[in-house]
Order: sequence, then C-alpha cells, then structure tokens
Amino acid sequence: MKTMDKMHWKEIAVILIIFLFFSLILEQVVRFHLFVVDSFNYQKMKTMGSIGKTGSLQKSNIPEVNYELKPNLDTYYKMASLKTNTRGLRDKEYSLEKPMNTFRVAVIGGSFTFASGVEIDDAYHSLLEEELNEKSEGLNYEFINFGVPGYVVNNKIGSLKYKVFDYNPDLILFVLDRSRFTGYKNIPKFVPKPTENYFFKSYTLQLLMTNELLDFRYRKKKSNTDKLNVKNLNKLDAILQEIKNISENSHVPICIVVLDYEYWRYDLLSEGISTLVEKNDLCYSNTLPYFKDTNAEDMAIFKIDYHPNEKAHKIFAESILEGLKEQFLPKDR
Repeated sequence: MKTMDKMHWKEIAVILIIFLFFSLILEQVVRFHLFVVDSFNYQKMKTMGSIGKTGSLQKSNIPEVNYELKPNLDTYYKMASLKTNTRGLRDKEYSLEKPMNTFRVAVIGGSFTFASGVEIDDAYHSLLEEELNEKSEGLNYEFINFGVPGYVVNNKIGSLKYKVFDYNPDLILFVLDRSRFTGYKNIPKFVPKPTENYFFKSYTLQLLMTNELLDFRYRKKKSNTDKLNVKNLNKLDAILQEIKNISENSHVPICIVVLDYEYWRYDLLSEGISTLVEKNDLCYSNTLPYFKDTNAEDMAIFKIDYHPNEKAHKIFAESILEGLKEQFLPKDR
C-alpha cells in the first residue's frame, strides 16, 4: 500500500513538473510574441506595469499637482527608456530663461503626452519641435513636455498654474488625453505605492484577460457610454472658462487639443467639445479626424496596452501642426 502511495505521488510530481515546464515555455512564447527580443531584457520587462508601481513618482509640493515624476530618472517604462531632467520632466534640459529668438510651447497632458512605451524622440511634441526647427530660417522652436501618466484635469490645471509659466511659454497646448476631460475628480493625496517587479508577472494571463484586439471591438461596441452628457459638458465648460481666464491673465494663448486615435469616438465627443471651446474663445485641435482610415489595433504599443505607438504619434504631430500653422505659429524672422 505504501509503495502504491509513493508511486501515486511520484506520478503527480512528474505531471506537475511537466505542466510547469510547458507553462514556462508558453509564457516565454507569449512574451516573445508581445515584446520580441525585449522579452529577454530584465530591466525593461520589470517596468511594464503601472507607473505608480515603478518607483518613478514622488509627491508634489504643490497640492493641486498632487504627484510628479522624480527628477534625474534613468530607467525604462513600458519597454522605452525613461529619463527625466533636473525638474522632473520627461524631456531634455531647458533653461527657465527663454533664449533669444525662441518660440516656446508648453505641452500639458497625461500618459499619451508623456508618451508611454514610446521613445521620447518619437513623441508627437518632439516630432513637432524637430520638424519646425528643420524648416525654420532663424527662429528656434522648443516644445516642453509636462505630460505625466494618470494626470486628469486636476493635475493638469495645477501644472498650468504653478509650473508652466516658470518657462515663459509663447503658447500652451492643454491636452485632453482620450476621455480624461469630463471634469474634476476627488483624488486622494498621493501615497507612494510599493514597487512591483513585472518581470515575474504572467503575460499569458494578461493576454487572455485584456487582449486589446478584443478590447478595441468592445470599446467600439460600448462607445455610446463615452458620450458627453449634460453634466459632463457643464463640467467641461467650467474647466474651459478657468483655462480662458488663465490665458487672458497671463497673455499667453492656450490651445485645447483632443488627443485620441480611435476614430469611432469622433462623433460622440467632438461636437460638444468644439462648441464649448469656441464659446470660450480658445484655440482647438482634434487629432481624431486624421485616423479615419486607420485601424486602431495598429496604433497601440502592444496587444495588451492601448497607449499610442510611434505611428500614432506621427499622425498626432501632423494633425496638430496643421492647426498650429493656421492659428498661432509665427513666421520665421
């Protein structure tokens, strides 16, 4: 009897070992499918989770801002390098004093503007800066990135009031990333979260649970829930009035930018926003029309992450540039 029990447990142990072996192989296959050669990069893989669990954030001394990126970071986030300057911006070092003969643009936004999963040189504001400077004859352009993942209207207004004007901008882009523009939220005070190592997470389960190919279709099917109702429109109107007052008091034009690539949301969102922006006499740019003939699945950084990739950022830049040339950008001197 004891011999049979030993054989029984040995069989179970063998089955478990075989199951574990093939599970590990499947996991690596899925990782390679999602991230190709980067799936073997420990430093990149461990920062694939939420920005709040990577140790890259700190509490801001400005209550309205709540939290911000740590200065002098040199790490990775969602497979892309993440470096911040001495003031905690994911950008190159810009002097507070604006250089002579320079047109400076401050860009305020959330994770799309931060450019999650995209190298900073491929972010739409970097592309705008590069293209304008290449074609410029004597005038230097600077686009300063104030984007931080997770920022909603509260954080953006705080950055606008207490950070942006330190750089003496000539123009401000206030970016409404995806659907994060329906009004203020009661956000609890920032408390650093324990750092998690996402190298040891199961991407097989993530792919099964949050497959973006299915999720895009689901969002399209359920897109009616994204409509701006009267309550949300009233909140947005109050936000735009506040932005207008800030613009008038500072004598700096502010352009509202709707930054999204899922074209089916265009009719749901655009009319209400454009009407309120026009009412408040603000500049307006909407990237959605430029994605009419694109496939949303082709615009995401990964199949398990909807953040826009390099292709989307390039289209963002083309869209915004066209609007800025018509309304605000100066002619070269």
